[in-house]
Amino acid sequence: MKKNIIITCHGWSASNWTAHALNSNTNLLCTHSARNVPAGDKNLHSNENLKKHINSLQKGYSIRQSRSLDTIYDEIESYGKTNVYASVHVIRMRDLPIIHSEFGVSYRDFNIANVVRNPIDLVWSGYGQFKDLFRYDINELHWTSGKVVKQSLEFVNYIGEKYKLFIGDFEVLAFLGACAVLESLKFDFDAYSKVKNIDKLNFIGTYQMEELTTNPDYYSRFFDELDLKQYNSKKYLESVFNTGKINQHKHDNKKITAEERYNEFLPWQKEVFNHFFKLHNLRSSYEEMGYDLSFLNNE
Repeated sequence: MKKNIIITCHGWSASNWTAHALNSNTNLLCTHSARNVPAGDKNLHSNENLKKHINSLQKGYSIRQSRSLDTIYDEIESYGKTNVYASVHVIRMRDLPIIHSEFGVSYRDFNIANVVRNPIDLVWSGYGQFKDLFRYDINELHWTSGKVVKQSLEFVNYIGEKYKLFIGDFEVLAFLGACAVLESLKFDFDAYSKVKNIDKLNFIGTYQMEELTTNPDYYSRFFDELDLKQYNSKKYLESVFNTGKINQHKHDNKKITAEERYNEFLPWQKEVFNHFFKLHNLRSSYEEMGYDLSFLNNE
């Protein structure tokens, strides 16, 4: 019997790595992102590929909540015959209740996991992506700058005046945008209780990206809890963790903690992060998922 897996996550939560790791198992076919394409290429979301496929990516954004799960998985199955069909970041946690409301219960059964990332590192990764993406994806520039304006225009004007910043400069706007996207994480957390009550959706839990991508035992447990234990092996795990670098969005390779990363923020970046993090009341949700954010106590 075929198995169907949905990995929901934010696009900066090592989704490239997770999709590639799953797709590398010979018993799985895993797609990635709004394009919903097989994740066999480690550089699937490099700038070169994003620019090359910008039209299909933008189309994927526009139809993300307007197709049933069965339509999406029919498309995934069209890529080839296998035992397990999976997707990473094709569907986000916040999309599932909306899709269910519009299209009803799927005729497939799904195991679902959500992958999260420390909010400091997530913002830094998004900042790196936006510094590239805003230069060639006018749709993303329009969409994300609109979030900044809608959520906190007066605050942004205040930040510009206080720190003598040009808000429209890419370096500044990219960081503002990455922080404003924290609103999407709030939508994901709010969707948890709804998803757990939808028939055919078996929510198995939340997993930390930091552990998933560095700890073979943790990844193995994640894999097994998706009901894929029969396809797990020492050889498979070794191949996953010997793959090498998967395309990353951040613009540095520093191996530092989230607290150290936060302490390297410029004063205006700290103030902007704190504002949006508090605006969307995210701290309790992250702490419930095991993150230590005590270093933000005095902020």
